[in-house]
Amino acid sequence: MHNYVYFRSISLIRFISIILAMACCLSLRAAQQSAVMTEYRQRLELVRGQIPQITAAAEAVAKRWVEKKQVLLHYPFGGDTSDFTMENISRAGGLDNAQTNTVRIEMRSANDVFVVAPRSWEKGGDYLKKELPKAREQGWLIVVFGSKQGMPDGLPVDFLIDNGADGGNEDEAAVNQIVNMTNGWIWQCELTAALTQLGVHPGILKGMPLPGAQAHNKEYQIAVPKLYPCDTPIPAGSLAAIYLQQIERELANLESKPMQDQLERAADIAADHVKAGKALWASSFTHVLDGEVFFDNISPIKAFRGISSNEKTFKDNLQPGDLLLFFGEWSLNLPWRDYLKEIRNTGGDFIAGYRVGIEPVEPYEGPAGFYDQKLDDAAMVLEQEWPFENAAVPIPFAPGMMAPVSGVYLCLQYRMLDEKIAEKLEGK
Repeated sequence: MHNYVYFRSISLIRFISIILAMACCLSLRAAQQSAVMTEYRQRLELVRGQIPQITAAAEAVAKRWVEKKQVLLHYPFGGDTSDFTMENISRAGGLDNAQTNTVRIEMRSANDVFVVAPRSWEKGGDYLKKELPKAREQGWLIVVFGSKQGMPDGLPVDFLIDNGADGGNEDEAAVNQIVNMTNGWIWQCELTAALTQLGVHPGILKGMPLPGAQAHNKEYQIAVPKLYPCDTPIPAGSLAAIYLQQIERELANLESKPMQDQLERAADIAADHVKAGKALWASSFTHVLDGEVFFDNISPIKAFRGISSNEKTFKDNLQPGDLLLFFGEWSLNLPWRDYLKEIRNTGGDFIAGYRVGIEPVEPYEGPAGFYDQKLDDAAMVLEQEWPFENAAVPIPFAPGMMAPVSGVYLCLQYRMLDEKIAEKLEGK
């Protein structure tokens, strides 16, 4: 009897201990949970549910393109839509037809399409109140990736693809941007599928480091975007589903323990620099993150342009002892630009963020360091993990894949790191 009571008591104590341990783990997990990742995952449900609307917008543009023969896709610079434009133009796995509204001016016609994505209506509304009526006057079809909530009344819009924001305020802009990008790439996928159903396909660009990229892109990066015969129709919605499957894989990687450990280490290094009175900088020459590093940071990150900077920009900003979070994609340099040399010449510390790989790559003339992976002097390497092609959706014509995921991955990784740095400085 006594033994039974004893073992029963021990079992009860163990049970209570297990419950308390589980509660502690849940509490720790809740404390470590990324607010940006949580919100993005919730909004993905909206994205999945509105694929038919995205497809409808794509089919309207496909029909227009085939009937009118020449249709230009204009992605504008201005307001707060510029980073979305940077993500879409001259992009690995993207349409060659996607260009800024600052080029091909003499080729414009009433056949064209205006594609914009305000990060928030609070900051982007005034620009679009002026630009959308101008686009309508030119006869352009207008596609907007943004929030239904908070949208100014009376804007001329043919298709609005909702990003699920609660309102039009700037406090949701960082997540809005990532959802807009996701919707934007699904739209390009569905536009491509719709064109194949009409017997043609668009030109799709190939990532610079991929073997054969120079020859492929030289063929497709031409003045007048063309359509090419295609006898393999792609069912509506199928490419969208594949893209979202790859996004789920990227989210799983970002939430994995190895990646979380890397982010923790990077955040510790950054927080230590700030506590020592040193400046913390971020810069990137990648498409969307080149601009996103300037906005909505919650830690003391300061930023400067990567793609348009020069050696003087690095030296004027990054001082000895400061820390630079520098983000690339396949590499940390470009064929015509040795960023690492410029960073090293400042005497500052740096964390290198890029996709580490050993795959065969396209050879380029230019700085010897285009594929430089000798980074023993970096504070650490923060790895990116996405498919070598970057483009994640198979297509039955060259280059065989479309729709990159690195922009979504990079923005989420950057926001998660920003959150962790802020937490460590707040003593959480």
